[in-house]
Amino acid sequence: MKAGDGTLIRLTLSGGALVASTAAASCFLAVWSYWYYELDADCVQARDCKCLLFGTSFAGGSFVGGDRFACQYVAYSLLASAGLAVYTGVYYGCRLLLCSGHSRGRKQHHRPVRTVAETRPGDGTSSRTSPQIQINGLTLCLIIILAVVASNMFIASIVLSNGYISTCLQYVHRVKSYLMVSGNMVELITNRMSCGTIYDFMDYLQPPSRQVTYELIHRHKTNPRDSVINTSALLIISIVLSWLNTLIWIAFTFCTYYFK
Repeated sequence: MKAGDGTLIRLTLSGGALVASTAAASCFLAVWSYWYYELDADCVQARDCKCLLFGTSFAGGSFVGGDRFACQYVAYSLLASAGLAVYTGVYYGCRLLLCSGHSRGRKQHHRPVRTVAETRPGDGTSSRTSPQIQINGLTLCLIIILAVVASNMFIASIVLSNGYISTCLQYVHRVKSYLMVSGNMVELITNRMSCGTIYDFMDYLQPPSRQVTYELIHRHKTNPRDSVINTSALLIISIVLSWLNTLIWIAFTFCTYYFK
């Protein structure tokens, strides 16, 4: 494969990573800002429960969010991924569009090859050549950065996915109290209702906190809960794009290693 083809592939991967990480961050931040004040209203002072992920239901009927650090980690990971995608996109775009013209008049340099002796039964000893991959210091640093970003996005995707499921399993208890079910209805809600349906109950039936409403009015701000969003759909989009972003960075790392 030609060097220009490798650059074009990495430029395409940079664009894909930028789109995936930006869209995932936008969907996640929209959900986080929507529930930011609401889920912290009934939280104890020693904790910071401003994250929708890893929420907890209590026997008294209250529901609080998880630790804000989980949402911060996911959001910053997606934003850092978008920032690196911009950098690599500009770098490889410049290399493809601007630097390719300067290399036309230069003498083409070939990678050093090594000769490997190969013995065939019919015609004695012959030789064949195989490419020898050489990595300079700058490329090695880029590979390490890409590997770190891919690993970090893998962890962030796990946190986002597990947080989505954990909140869903906890809010089932709130749905049971809303519907005041008994008998087989309890098993129906517990085992058959999807997380999308559970989050729909949260969007429409989770009562806005009066304390939060008064505080926002005092600050001359509107309560995001005045409108209804589709929490489940936004989180699922963010999860899918986050995993896609992880795969893109893994592919980017291998392409940077194999293509000079």
